[in-house]
Amino acid sequence: MKIHRMTTLFMGFTVCCAVSTLAQTNVLLIIADDLGIESLAAFNDDVNASLPPTPTIDDLQTQGLTFTRYYSYSTCSPTRAAIMTGRYSFRTGVTAPTPGNFELQSNEFTLPEALLESGVISNRLASIGKWHLGEDADSPNTIGGWPHFSGSLGGGVQNYSRWPKTVNGNTTNRYSVYATTDNVNDSIAWITQQGTNSWFLWHAFNAPHTPHHLPPNNLHDYDGTPDDGSNTNRLLYEAMVQAMDTEMARLLTNVDLSVTTVIFMGDNGTLSEVVQPPFATTHGKGSVYEGGVRVPMIITGAAVSNGLAGTSYDGLLHSTDLYATILELFGVDAADIVPEELVIDSRSFASLLRGEGHSRDPADIMVQTETSGTPGRIITEGDYKYIHFDSGSEAFYNVAVDLPEETNLLSDTLTAPEQAALDNLQDKLTTYTNYPHIYSTYMNSTNKFNTEIG
Repeated sequence: MKIHRMTTLFMGFTVCCAVSTLAQTNVLLIIADDLGIESLAAFNDDVNASLPPTPTIDDLQTQGLTFTRYYSYSTCSPTRAAIMTGRYSFRTGVTAPTPGNFELQSNEFTLPEALLESGVISNRLASIGKWHLGEDADSPNTIGGWPHFSGSLGGGVQNYSRWPKTVNGNTTNRYSVYATTDNVNDSIAWITQQGTNSWFLWHAFNAPHTPHHLPPNNLHDYDGTPDDGSNTNRLLYEAMVQAMDTEMARLLTNVDLSVTTVIFMGDNGTLSEVVQPPFATTHGKGSVYEGGVRVPMIITGAAVSNGLAGTSYDGLLHSTDLYATILELFGVDAADIVPEELVIDSRSFASLLRGEGHSRDPADIMVQTETSGTPGRIITEGDYKYIHFDSGSEAFYNVAVDLPEETNLLSDTLTAPEQAALDNLQDKLTTYTNYPHIYSTYMNSTNKFNTEIG
């Protein structure tokens, strides 16, 4: 078995690049908040872009497999629910990070619940950092199914050095400890407690979500930037990204990559106030454009086969797919454990990590957004992407040649291949649309599922 040494960043740990059955199998999922593909050197080579130093993420790219067409939702809660359930948001009802739309329902069969029921890693599962799938202090445990939770409940902290911290249902105000650092402290402590047992850790940073600010000076190189408290200041955002990257290095120093698979991703695109080329300010977080829904993902460590280090995959994947993939990394088939009455949209791509290829079935990806910006639904397959806005207008792009989505192909006569692609996508989108339209879903006092339709 060939062993590749990590860079000095990981301080002596090794990556075992071909894995069969390990006595210890760990998965570390790291989620950045509001970090789009245009804000990382690993995904953006636009000469007009301003990019923060991210040596940790750059090393993950060098040592792992980079996914260039990985789709999420345009805001955080729907993406998190998709990973937790393996289901599209129109099925879960988690469609936006707003009251009445972000709460995960108790009847979902979550990823931690599936792992617990399988018995493969006992109760060695934890969620540390941002939750935002329910307001109750115990919702990460009771609704999410996490045996251990430590972090913040809401969409963001108002002050990264003074914020309400919840630990397994108990909330206290956290003073002076910078949130990005505190999350890593908790993850390191929890990982250490697991010893040589297998584990799964969901580590969700608040960074670089607003409020944009200068982190502690030892975490970044932007010391001379005025901290004007402005969420339009790109340099403050970049300082937060670098600070997160710095703390990721400390976290990974405490992880044995010979038995641990690390998945790094963003939950949605960069905030429109600080999004940068190649995307327009209207094509960032909250939009159905690529800058809002195409996000970075890199996987490295134990499950990544020999020869894949430093390579990329340009096939379509969706955040729902992590559900079945993570289960398979622990030897669990989602089809064998998920209740048969639940429709699962997740398709495992663990075979890609083994170098065996992957063919997603169905081959299309559907995303919806119900924000105040550009609410609508998209469906993409191959190079083409169709958008049906809630306003009734439409757009059609070839994102392989038009990543910024500047040319709506519907503004001109379509070629025969374009027309065929459009017809195909429009037909497929109807299979993902509820009729009549579901405006909201909720559980009533008798624990019965209800909908408001129109």
